[in-house]
Amino acid sequence: MARALKILDSADVSNTGLLALAPVAISTTAARKLNFFNLSRTALGEILSKEFGLPAFRSTQIFQWVYRKGITDFALMSDLGAELREKLALCFEFPKAEIATRQISSDGTRKYVFKLSDGKLVEAVMIKQPTRMTLCVSSQVGCGMGCKFCRTATMGFVRHLSAGEIMAQVVGVIDDAKEFGDSFSNIVFMGMGEPLHNYKGVLETLHILTDHHGLAISQRKITVSTSGLVPAIRDFGTHKAPANLAISLNATTDEIRSRIMPLNDRFPLAELMAAAKDYTTVSGKEVTLEYVMLSGLNDSAADLSRLVKLVNGLPSKVNLIPYNDNAGLGFQTPAKAWVMEWRNKLVSKGINATVRWSKGQDINAACGQLVTESARQKKTVSAERRPSAGVVR
Repeated sequence: MARALKILDSADVSNTGLLALAPVAISTTAARKLNFFNLSRTALGEILSKEFGLPAFRSTQIFQWVYRKGITDFALMSDLGAELREKLALCFEFPKAEIATRQISSDGTRKYVFKLSDGKLVEAVMIKQPTRMTLCVSSQVGCGMGCKFCRTATMGFVRHLSAGEIMAQVVGVIDDAKEFGDSFSNIVFMGMGEPLHNYKGVLETLHILTDHHGLAISQRKITVSTSGLVPAIRDFGTHKAPANLAISLNATTDEIRSRIMPLNDRFPLAELMAAAKDYTTVSGKEVTLEYVMLSGLNDSAADLSRLVKLVNGLPSKVNLIPYNDNAGLGFQTPAKAWVMEWRNKLVSKGINATVRWSKGQDINAACGQLVTESARQKKTVSAERRPSAGVVR
């Protein structure tokens, strides 16, 4: 828990508004090229105006080439002058994350492990659903929130991903999906990491994803999930961030929630639910409350009754998530019949409730199962490699 709180103290979650996002400044004389995928169309326009004296419509043209037509070679952007194309090629690059591995589940879900420029690994998942494909992306390498039921937490916090690194996952999956003849219609920030801990990177990414001259993904089809960073939740609503919000609730008492989610010691249930209410009021949107059901811990009849009271009057949807087995973490999955009884009881009380039956469990691609290399794994490897007494190597 101390580790999680230390990380939070280092994050500016109290002053993270969209209005605080500073424009990008560069010099064309810089030796290092700019990562195009880091830039919103507004930021790109500012650079083109300052460095090349170009009008704003040029940024729109380039955005359309890159995100609508999939062209990342300036030489092929035929409505730009030859001299300009040469200058732009010297200024910008399009670094795509390398697909280290790709696994395909028996249910059609695909899990990608992307290798970043510094060698770090992150995972993204294309979730196969009956009527759509949903892309789940990571926002951090590892995670510092310390949730006890999540394998990503065993990695600890390594670093934030830039908007360009998040977009590299998106672009990488778009390119790879051509092999399968499909694509995604929805995006969720529910992969590795706490998205609202990396508030700036995530918000910059949202503006790129929803730009109507680019991928033009509707904000109604994007969901950002948080473990409960209250200041960032309030900011997310106040500035009407272009996405839906999901909050991982996972318990109905502070005692249980603090046991499985150390963040609750900092932002307890009463404060969290007040922030959720304020979010719905100022944003005009409902909030999704995610509830991972852990057998014998947070799924009692009393928990169900308390959940009904917590949700009463809140414009929301409750998403019940039967726990996905993570070996060694010490939790169990409830019986399917009990999960459905919870769902039916919530619906009978007028609460919009669904069950998320996870996909990709056979390739560890389901909710809470994403991990590349955990601190626990490192300790195990270290112990295995440690020389025995009296052995010289």
